[in-house]
Amino acid sequence: MIGLLGGTFNPVHAGHLSLAKSVLNAYKLEQVEFIPSYQSVHRNQPDVAAELRRDMLALALQPHTQFCLNHLEIERRGPSYTVDTLQQIKQQKPGITLCWLLGVDAFNDFLSWKNPQGILRLAHLIVCTRPGHDPKKNIFPEHHLSLDEQLSDFTAGKIVFYEMPPNACSSTAIRAQLKRASHGLDTSVTECLPQSVLKFIQQHQLYE
Repeated sequence: MIGLLGGTFNPVHAGHLSLAKSVLNAYKLEQVEFIPSYQSVHRNQPDVAAELRRDMLALALQPHTQFCLNHLEIERRGPSYTVDTLQQIKQQKPGITLCWLLGVDAFNDFLSWKNPQGILRLAHLIVCTRPGHDPKKNIFPEHHLSLDEQLSDFTAGKIVFYEMPPNACSSTAIRAQLKRASHGLDTSVTECLPQSVLKFIQQHQLYE
């Protein structure tokens, strides 16, 4: 099984990396592929170009042997629909079980996604929850993994809820702090951003 983590990664931060590592260990995944979106569908389009977000992600993933970068959505261009991405990956890796990682807020809007049933035919969903944000349990309840089942026993179609470790890092907060960088960077940036990514942001004068 491999994990797939999509998003804008604007910018990638320690919370993304911590989540991927935690899920990888919890479900004994072979690896986690990070898939930066080209054109966001469910949120505002980032001001930073997809290619720059991809380059920051590449830097952040370098030290992690079980993480890799997947350029698929950027190469495909156009709106980044999950079902289209999964179909392409399934064609490339027909014998591999795919697990799509998503946050609880995204899962609660899952019925508005393009072809959610098609997504479940192609992959499992690992829904990463956090305190104070409850998942809607009426979304495809027949697909929810029961306590006596193992994710690895199925090739696709299961939904599992995983309580992720607390992490205060936020791309929104990081961008806001970087805009105030003339007053010095606080820990929301220096502790949340890999140093290689922070250097890249400063070199390219991003988020100013």
